Amino acid sequence: CHIPRLAARPRRQRMEVRKAFYRAAKARQFQAAWDLLASARRSGVADKHMYGVGLSIASSAGRTGWVDALWRELRQAPELRRTRERQPSEGQSARLNAPLCTALITAFGSDRDGSRLGSCRAVLQWAVEHGIANTTTYNAFLHCASRSIGGTASARRGRRHGGAAASDDTSATDAAALAVAMTDQALAQMGELGVARDARTAASAITVYGRAGRLDRARDVYGESGDVADTVVGNALIAAAARAGDAMLALDTLASLGDAASIVSYNAALQALVKSDQSLDRVAHALELRRAMAEAGLAEDEASVSSLLAIFGDGPLGEELLAERSLQQQQQQQQQHQQGQPQGQQQQQQQQ
Repeated sequence: CHIPRLAARPRRQRMEVRKAFYRAAKARQFQAAWDLLASARRSGVADKHMYGVGLSIASSAGRTGWVDALWRELRQAPELRRTRERQPSEGQSARLNAPLCTALITAFGSDRDGSRLGSCRAVLQWAVEHGIANTTTYNAFLHCASRSIGGTASARRGRRHGGAAASDDTSATDAAALAVAMTDQALAQMGELGVARDARTAASAITVYGRAGRLDRARDVYGESGDVADTVVGNALIAAAARAGDAMLALDTLASLGDAASIVSYNAALQALVKSDQSLDRVAHALELRRAMAEAGLAEDEASVSSLLAIFGDGPLGEELLAERSLQQQQQQQQQHQQGQPQGQQQQQQQQ
């Protein structure tokens, strides 16, 4: 990759470097884009947007070492150039702003390694101390916390091949406990600072608690979400209930969604029935869910059928479901075959 020389004319130099950087980033030429960003950083022409794109590149490339480098630089840099050459207004931070803090947390969180949750927390704390933490910043952190639980097991199996080393000693239980503690702290801090919660806040927190086996806390967050509770928030609680095998909570939450329930909502409720050991008629509830799905115009997918077969077993209901599914697949194949034929051939077949 050719890195433009930073010679005589400053404005032209900046434009050349930026254009080359964005071209490389768009083409997903990660190393080339990183080298161009490094050139811009050394010459003092990198603006905040370039840093944001650089963080996205580092995340996509799985290079947490790059994220670490940008984090160290951004929190120590006296100033960054602003897009369109505007100077910061009096009292406004010219270094890290809320979007860059969010980008840093997102980049660290994409690592899916429990050990990076501490880095996410460090960025959040920096934002809090400098008075720029907002709802989006906290949401990025809570999402990072939920991913840290989901990714710990795969990290221990050696999934990672670069960047910061995974913590092989971190057990799933330890990762869950850490994520729960940090989520508790983040939610409490939002309340203390007057930072508003939104639907993503609630959904991410519920996901953390659900994956950690804290269904009580997940239920509390759902109850506290009030008007911001939407389909995504409800789905998060249904998924948490399914993970815990609490079919009644899943069904009650599904009912509370009403017409807003999606195929994801119903599939999670069916999965809760599969995992439930509660004394309830699973077949009757599954049939009721099928009826409600049909009335709502929601087509069953592979996840729906898999759960229904697990509930119905090898009996008549299971056989009937398999026959329906086979007929649907044959009809779909015929439609696809007809769509691939010229119109004249289709008319001849219809006449025959």
